[in-house]
Amino acid sequence: MRTRTWLRRAGAIACAGAVLAGCGTDTTDGLAVAKSGGDASPESSAVDPAALDTGSYPTSPAPEFGRATKDNILDVETQRLAEFVVVPFEVDPNLVTVKMPTMVIRSHENLNAVLSGNAADVAETHGMLYGYVSTAATSTTAVTDPSRSLVQMVLRFETSDDAAAAAQEMHAGLTTVDSDGTGVETPETIGILPNTLVSTSEYTYSAGPEVSVNAFTAHNNYLLYTWAKAPADEKEWTAQAVARALDLQGPLIDQFPAQPTLAQNGGEPAELPMIDQDKILLYAIPEEDEQADSGNDMASYGPRGMSHRSTNPPVTYRVLTEAGSDHNAVYKTNVYRASDDAGAQMIVEEFRNDLTSQGYVEAPSPQGLPDAVCLSKDTTDGTTDYCLVVNGRYVGEAYGTDDKKDVDQQISAQYLILEQADQNAA
Repeated sequence: MRTRTWLRRAGAIACAGAVLAGCGTDTTDGLAVAKSGGDASPESSAVDPAALDTGSYPTSPAPEFGRATKDNILDVETQRLAEFVVVPFEVDPNLVTVKMPTMVIRSHENLNAVLSGNAADVAETHGMLYGYVSTAATSTTAVTDPSRSLVQMVLRFETSDDAAAAAQEMHAGLTTVDSDGTGVETPETIGILPNTLVSTSEYTYSAGPEVSVNAFTAHNNYLLYTWAKAPADEKEWTAQAVARALDLQGPLIDQFPAQPTLAQNGGEPAELPMIDQDKILLYAIPEEDEQADSGNDMASYGPRGMSHRSTNPPVTYRVLTEAGSDHNAVYKTNVYRASDDAGAQMIVEEFRNDLTSQGYVEAPSPQGLPDAVCLSKDTTDGTTDYCLVVNGRYVGEAYGTDDKKDVDQQISAQYLILEQADQNAA
């Protein structure tokens, strides 16, 4: 199996709505693009706290999470890494349909969702620490259609020698071993990328011939991997996409404040990072079943981290960046914190407009909370409901399928939590 093979098998993500939540897969983290309809003005009407139905959800902020531990440091580091991995739309603005795999990589075993053959074994042999992968395509239709697709992955290793050896061996595995009966990749070169190991493959689907390219680049102690696919007569685009991805990824990953390893810290354990960057996660409603955590939620993501999982990545990235929402909480609910009240209003308005363009319609606000703005959409998977509420420079977001009452309870509880949020926080 090569990267193209898992795309044949996995297909497009089938979640409805603007958040990729509730897919029943380990690669879903529930990051939203935008939700809501109605009047977002905080002056529109009075909230009646006594009338709010919050169900069993908490109505106060959680205690501060403190620093990561050895049990959850991989979750925290991979979530932090997401902000420094190129989102496919940054390579080509038409790559806006999120596909699998888009996820944290906490173990070499997770590589089986991206590459097969000897990749996972190679990563284990060379002490891969963790990584993050993001995937998107130009088409919302089946992956067998002639569309462009891109996979962008960053893996961290202990040393630059380990990263370089892993790149060589993974490339060799694709170009010398037929692990899935589809033939071996053809080694090639991209003139402007002399340090990148490239292989290509051409094949035919019912929609026509296609070409894909695998590219491995060792960059300090990171392995940068790009896979690009296009119709066969657009082969030049795949080379251009790889070059563009690497042009962006190298400088971006150089900015990542990676947690020092023991070796890098002189054999002494370094102070672990805070779980809740900028103290935003404590304002989100937690998941009821922590055992279901895939490592993608209970997270604080920046604009790029949020856009990896969005149904409209460019809008998510632009809006959160312009609003100054540097860190955003992802848990049972999502919480955005803009730099000021106007930024929070802008988040709601932009998100609402985006979903309205996708066929969402206004839905009733919860009892006692007329300021909440809500949207819904009927799909083949059921009715998807969204609600947002603004409090100062904070925006709370709740969503669900076929349970409007539960979504109303979530956003009502979220409102009461945000009433206690620190408007002066970082």
